[in-house]
Amino acid sequence: MSTEREDIKKIEKEIDEENVRIVLFGQPGSGKSSLINAVCGREAVKTGELMEPTTDAVVVENGDVTFIDLPGYGTDGFPEEAFLERFRPFQYDLFLCVFSDKLRAADTRLFCMLEALKKPCIFVRSKIDLIYEEGRTLEECEAVIRRDVETQLGTRDIDLVFVSARRDRPVGIDVLNDVIMSKMNEARREKYILTAEARTKEQLEAKKAAAMTFVKRSATYSAYNGLNPIIAVDAAVDFMILYQLYNNIRETFGITEEIIASSKKVSDKDKRLVLGGMSREGINLILKNAGRQLVARTFLKVVPVVGQATAALIGYKLVNKTGRDYVNACYELARERLLSALDARRS
Repeated sequence: MSTEREDIKKIEKEIDEENVRIVLFGQPGSGKSSLINAVCGREAVKTGELMEPTTDAVVVENGDVTFIDLPGYGTDGFPEEAFLERFRPFQYDLFLCVFSDKLRAADTRLFCMLEALKKPCIFVRSKIDLIYEEGRTLEECEAVIRRDVETQLGTRDIDLVFVSARRDRPVGIDVLNDVIMSKMNEARREKYILTAEARTKEQLEAKKAAAMTFVKRSATYSAYNGLNPIIAVDAAVDFMILYQLYNNIRETFGITEEIIASSKKVSDKDKRLVLGGMSREGINLILKNAGRQLVARTFLKVVPVVGQATAALIGYKLVNKTGRDYVNACYELARERLLSALDARRS
């Protein structure tokens, strides 16, 4: 059993340490900060302020995803050689080249270096809500931009996404999310969908599936607690596991008290469940309702081998069941909100 536990712990450790780091580069004023906010679904970084973008990298933590907003490459403030020496961009694995006008020659040169190193780079044409050319539709304007970019890069084999990061009417962020995830392995893809705001029904379903996987891992941690022979720490560990689990699930779906209060279609039972998971009293009530199982587990832990294994199974089932119920309730709230937003965009 100990070998199996060590194997499980090793897998869990690898998943937890699978960092997602996304680099954004492009000229000052191209809309990188606004793009980060649109992907996160919140104001993760201030915009519209003088933040000396030409001298410092802006690091934005959003759950298990880190965005690194690099200053302009090949500018007076950072000539190409100085830029590469200071920021060492090639240590990262995924890049977004953000531009709002013509693609600059310096950005093209950086892309060529990334391509030589086989680093995935996605081109993001921002501020498409400002694109206008008399006598041409938006689609025709985008086609012209695409041809210009392909000509400048010398290849048609590129990923180019057109977006608007306006908070009141975002465009293309759903497509960008899908393209980003297509460049990731399974572990990183799971972490990205957990933190990025779902913009489509498909992305929300993927978020739900990833959340269920996260619940299963948390249930495994609870099983380790069941194997712990120190009885006195049981309740505290169970509480912390559920507290952190519920908090992460709410953050995954972007659920707040305001969203719960404004819901008109989600059942009162689900709303009470989500609210209960926000407080110490609510979580303790959940544990109290599971009291019989917890008492049985505490007793079984003093029984060698078989008793401890049964205690671990009870802990796993407890967290897995309550966690899945919480995911389903948060999903219903997020689904109601998403469908409302999609209806508003169509109108």
